[in-house]
Parts: sequence; C-alpha cells; structure tokens
Amino acid sequence: MKKTLSLLLVLCAALSLLSGCFEDGSGQQFEYDLEAHPSNLDPQLAEDESSLDVVGNIFEGLLVKKADGSIVPGVAKSYQAENGGTRYIFTLRDDATWSNGDPVTAHDFAFAFKRLFSPETRSPYANDFYIISGSRAYMSGQVGLEGLGVKALSNTSLQIDLSHADESFLDLLTTPAAFPCNEKFFNSTKGGYGLTAEALISNGPFSLTTWIKEGEKDDYLVLRQNEKYSSDSPVVAGSVVFNIVPDYEDRLKNFEKGETDCLLYTDHPKSVSEGAVSYQNTTWALVLNQKEPLLSNGNIRRGLVLATDKNAIKDMLPAYQTLAGALVPPDIQMGQQSFRAFAGENLMPTPNAQAAKEAYRAGADSFDAAYNAGTSDDDYNSLASQITVLCPDDEASLSYLQNLLQLWQRDLGLFPKVETMSLEDIQSKVYLEDYDIALVPITATQNSAESFLADFYTGSERNLPALSDSAVDSLLQRMEDSTSASDRADLCRQAEQAILATNCIIPLYYQPQFFVQGKSVQNIEYNPYFGYIKFKEAIKN
Repeated sequence: MKKTLSLLLVLCAALSLLSGCFEDGSGQQFEYDLEAHPSNLDPQLAEDESSLDVVGNIFEGLLVKKADGSIVPGVAKSYQAENGGTRYIFTLRDDATWSNGDPVTAHDFAFAFKRLFSPETRSPYANDFYIISGSRAYMSGQVGLEGLGVKALSNTSLQIDLSHADESFLDLLTTPAAFPCNEKFFNSTKGGYGLTAEALISNGPFSLTTWIKEGEKDDYLVLRQNEKYSSDSPVVAGSVVFNIVPDYEDRLKNFEKGETDCLLYTDHPKSVSEGAVSYQNTTWALVLNQKEPLLSNGNIRRGLVLATDKNAIKDMLPAYQTLAGALVPPDIQMGQQSFRAFAGENLMPTPNAQAAKEAYRAGADSFDAAYNAGTSDDDYNSLASQITVLCPDDEASLSYLQNLLQLWQRDLGLFPKVETMSLEDIQSKVYLEDYDIALVPITATQNSAESFLADFYTGSERNLPALSDSAVDSLLQRMEDSTSASDRADLCRQAEQAILATNCIIPLYYQPQFFVQGKSVQNIEYNPYFGYIKFKEAIKN
C-alpha cells in the first residue's frame, strides 16, 4: 500500500529537516488513513468523514473549539454580544490571510452564509443555522440578501443577528458550515470549488498541496503548513499525509504497526482501552420508508414498533453498546445538561406481542378491504411479500437484525427479505428514498439536542426517514422561534416524542465512537460531532 508513497515520504522527511523537526517533537509529519476520497472539500457541503477530516485542517472559522470543549479565537480576535444576546459583532484579525495571499475579510464570512442559505447550494447544514435572523425567509425567497441577518460592516467587522438568544450559537460558529469562502476565488472555479487541490484556497493551519486520485488503493492527499496562516497559537505539526485505505482491517493493521498516528475504532479498542476517548453520539435504528405502500399505513408501522423487543439482542451487544430507549444519543446535551437526563431514558412503548398483532392486523385488513372494493390494485399479501430490509454487511449487524426479524415472523407473520450491502450504499439508498426498511446509524453532528432533532424537519437534507409530519414541524418551528431556554428544552422533549410517535424510526442501540492516538503522539484533536481530526498542535515524542 505504501510503495507509491516511498519517494514522497523521503522528500517529506528532507523538507521536515530543513523546516525543523525539533527536539520538542514539533515540525513532524503525521499520517492518517481515510476510508475513501473526500467527496467535496467545500465547507458548506462537506459531509462525509473524509471530507470533514481535510476541511477541518485547511479552514478556520471565526471561533475554534478545542478538545476540552473551550471556545477560543480563530479568525475573529474578539467579539461582543449586544441586544440581550441577539446580536454579535465580530472583529477579525488584521493579518488573517488566504493561502493565495488575499486577506480574509468579513465579506468572506458574509458570502459563506449567503451560500449556506442559498437553495442552489443545498447545504445539509442550513437548518442548523436557522437561528440567524431572516435565514429561513431568505432561503425560501421571501426576502432578499438585505433581509439576512449577516452583514459585513467593514473588512474586519462582521455583524450577525439572531432571532433569539441562544447559548449554543458560538459553538455553532466553530463548525465547517460557518467557515469563510472567498467569493472571487469561488467564482473562478466555475463550479469546481472543493473538488480538486487546484480548486481550493485555505485560511487554516494547513494547505492541500497534493491530491492523487489514480488508483484508490495507493491514493493520498498531502497537507503542509500554510505559511500565510496567522494565529495566537502556532502550527506545531509540519505536514499531514492522508492515505486512502478503504478496508477497516487494513487501517487497523497500519495503526497497530505504527504506520499511522491515530485511529477511529469501529469496535472497542481492547488493547489500548486506557488511551481511548469515547463519545456516545450515535443511535442505530430501523428506519421505515412511509412512502412505500405497506409502510404508509400507521397501523402497520405501529405493529412493527410494538413487535420489536430489543431485549432479543441485549445479550448479543458488546459491553460498550447499550439498548436505546429513545432517539437522541446519551452524550448529547440540552444547554449545560444531558438531554437524556432531562427528557427521560425510555420513550418507546413497551413491546407487546398481542397489541402488535392487533395493530398490524388492522393495517393488513385495510389493504385487503381496499383491494376487495376495487380501490387498490394490491392486497396485503402482495405488498408484504415485497418488503426488503437493508442491513450493513458485517456479521454483528446481520445477527442483530435476524434476531429481531424472528419476532416479526412469529408475532406478525411478516417474512421480509434481507439485503446486505456497504453502509455507504445503504445510506445512499435511504437518501434517495429507494428502500423499504433500513438499519442505519443516526449520528449527531453537533452536541445539541436542538440541532439533532431539527434534522427531522420536512425537507431537511439529513432527514433520514424523509419525515413530513405537521405536528413535528410545528414543534420544531416553535422551538426555533422560542426566546426562552426552558421552553425550548420542553419543546425539544415534545419534538422527540412526536418524531417517535410517527413510528417511522425504531431506535435499537447506542453506539459510541473511540478515538485513539499512537503511543508516541500527543495533541491530535478529535471532534466527535463533526467527525474531523485536527493535527495543528500535534507532536511526537
């Protein structure tokens, strides 16, 4: 795998010696294996882990979130809150510079937000920022750019107005969707922004200098210190090599042999558990496509929910996975407290085989009645025979699913087909609504219950079940409009209950992520919610 990199690594080593691999461990080259090529390095669109890993190292926002959770200055050297926390004025660094030599200005941030809320961009993060005044109206075309609450007052002064005060807004500004975009350079790429190394400039600690896409297996990206970057905290690492290694077992072997410097484990890292940092930010669930004829029936979905007794897989789960009693994962917060502690641990109805049969039979009978009346071309049996459940192609997921499907077979008489494929392919089918039922992870992209639940708003890019429910939308809209923290928390609680009441999602278990650095490595930072790894301050002993 590493053969094509041999010359590169020799050159990197030589350059590191020239630039200074110091005794304190600074100036070193770091390596990390990506599962796949980044799909897009445009911060307003980057969504897959590979893209976010790169974007998080080559761009920087107004503010930066550290590994300890603290928020420190980024491009903004200071800010002040006004009007009771509904207006922020950010003062940018005078020396902030793009890698091509252009100054980073408040106009770059204003343009980034304009793109974020542009319907043409189709950013998956737009709804996260609806707290910005006028954002929803601008996105729907009801107001022009003058109605959007983001304005460059000068090259170094940016004003952002909010619909209401929110203590999590500053945290939101540390995420990739709020990174700046140079309008002149963006336009010069003619639709290719973020798709090649040449179609990018960076304002972060590193610049993308090489992106090889020849054969996937031996492909790689190289980041080097951005000599134009200015910060109160200097860049410590000299360079980063991202290798493209699709197979997890290969990535694991590379890390265990010391060829890479950190790893995001899919299972509990038993051999290095004392050095692992875990984040319980994912809920695995069965997602039901209510646009499919059989699953459009509420009684059918209700029957499936009541027949799904998660205790059937309890003893199969490893110790680090726990049965899910709700939708929002345990480590997600509401303000300064755990949302689960506030909203309750178990919101799902108690499994009940008899009640499941009755609900399911009522749904089945309605299809047969419509068929017999000549108002439908399909009876229940013909529809049920077509149901397929998509399952990730790993042994554990398939075992869990098979145990649960035995309950459906026993209690409901439903014998769905099972189709295994890569998780990436499943997620693509779910996004395209080309599925019946799918076992998928629902992962938080921010440490915010409000943000997590807002993804289920009608039309949201991250709305996995493509849910369109007026009761859910109403609660989410009221949550967004509320100026009271306690009211928003209560509306969050109600929104989660309303989402689960649609019976389109059956939470099964919570999955933590584990991040581990090599034994000689320090200060690589991992953001579990956006999934990117930052090498700026990394050192090797």
